[in-house]
Amino acid sequence: MNTKRYLLSAVAVFVWLTIFGMIYHGKILESTYIETMQFWRPEAEMMKLMHFIYLGHILFALFFCYIYTKGMETGKSPIGQGLRYGLWIGLLLHLPMTVAHYAYVPYPAKLLVAWFIGGMIESTVAGLLVGKIYQKAG
Repeated sequence: MNTKRYLLSAVAVFVWLTIFGMIYHGKILESTYIETMQFWRPEAEMMKLMHFIYLGHILFALFFCYIYTKGMETGKSPIGQGLRYGLWIGLLLHLPMTVAHYAYVPYPAKLLVAWFIGGMIESTVAGLLVGKIYQKAG
């Protein structure tokens, strides 16, 4: 594994997750979160715990990029591999979670669908980023 490419891709994925999360959850889904306030901590309390969100993003980025390096196929487009990888990881993480959440937490269906769509966008773009970084280096 090329440590420089691995760390660069992990940083890129972390930055992507953080920016996308701020826009998607902080702006696009804001009204949905207001409608479902009963499920969430008070905003001031959430803000004090933001470091856990960043830690989660760091952990995701490190594992996501590490697994990508273990499955890369020589001779195939890194961008194509990144796209497929991101889609499959997105499905692996977000589809079962969406279905399970529907069963045990009374979240509105529109919120669950939005989370699934957002998760798929997150993972797919993350895969493309990693693929692009590995393409440039190759």
